[in-house]
Amino acid sequence: MKEERNLSNPNENKKSILSKIPDGVKVEFFRWWFVGAICFFIAWGTDLGKNDPFDLVFVLALVISFGHILIFNPIVYGMFDIKRNGKIVNKKIGERRVWEGALMKTLDFFQCLLVSILVYGAYEGINRMIIHFSDLTGTTVPFPIEPFGYATLFLTFYLIISFIVNKLSLLISNIYRKHQERKNLESKER
Repeated sequence: MKEERNLSNPNENKKSILSKIPDGVKVEFFRWWFVGAICFFIAWGTDLGKNDPFDLVFVLALVISFGHILIFNPIVYGMFDIKRNGKIVNKKIGERRVWEGALMKTLDFFQCLLVSILVYGAYEGINRMIIHFSDLTGTTVPFPIEPFGYATLFLTFYLIISFIVNKLSLLISNIYRKHQERKNLESKER
């Protein structure tokens, strides 16, 4: 009787390594790549920001928010389980009310605009610090906007703001829940 060998498929190890990466990490890596690609096409592919840097900041925020709404969110919500505060928050578009969807899209635009302004401010601060500590003139830009740096700063500020918003939302919902419980307890006592 021949002894059967239990040889594992080399592709199984690759699958198991990728499956060990949490969905949140995959989503944020995809967001980093997505924002970097948008920065590449907008900041390097157009003349925006040459005369007025707010043009570049506004257009980047607008394109990133539309990209989130039309491309990123549908793909991510369909592929991954997004967890916040221990709960999966993926709501299919059909489950949201119209005003909830419109509000979330509007807030996403303002979040992207705020993050883009913070990223631009970070670039300004870094460049001014480099100019201050080196012998460069104020006409040169030692650290121009480029896709990798922009995407990294964008993701950092985006995650910080999302963390703050999620914690405030959780706090407000807990306060509201406790208020409702207290109100129900008082109505039962009467």
